Amino acid sequence: MKYIILILTISFSGQSMATDLIFKSGFEASGLVSGSATGINNTGLSLQLTTHDQTELLNIDVNGHFVFATDVVNGNNWSVSIINLPNTPQQQNCQATNTEGVMIPGGFSAVQITCNDNPWNWNQMNWDESGWN
Repeated sequence: MKYIILILTISFSGQSMATDLIFKSGFEASGLVSGSATGINNTGLSLQLTTHDQTELLNIDVNGHFVFATDVVNGNNWSVSIINLPNTPQQQNCQATNTEGVMIPGGFSAVQITCNDNPWNWNQMNWDESGWN
């Protein structure tokens, strides 16, 4: 009986990056919550991510993409709330959409925060804007 032995040598040149890993996307046991903010003209916006056993506060002072640093285990519930509205030098209203869900492989990136400069009416509560309007 004859046996053939095959020896395979693999060499890499250059620096390996995390993005080079074959199992990087879709196989993680957790993901990140992210989204984008528009209409921010003032400072002071604070968002809170709440998960199964953690909370994280994220301050946003500019328009654009944001990412919470907390890993949410796939299958666990998460939610994002507006804690403070932009208020310096003046108060703004903000609406949040796509603010809760169950974590899926690869993370969730569709939280949307939209702010405006509409004046506040202090006798009416608008829960979608997280403040008196």
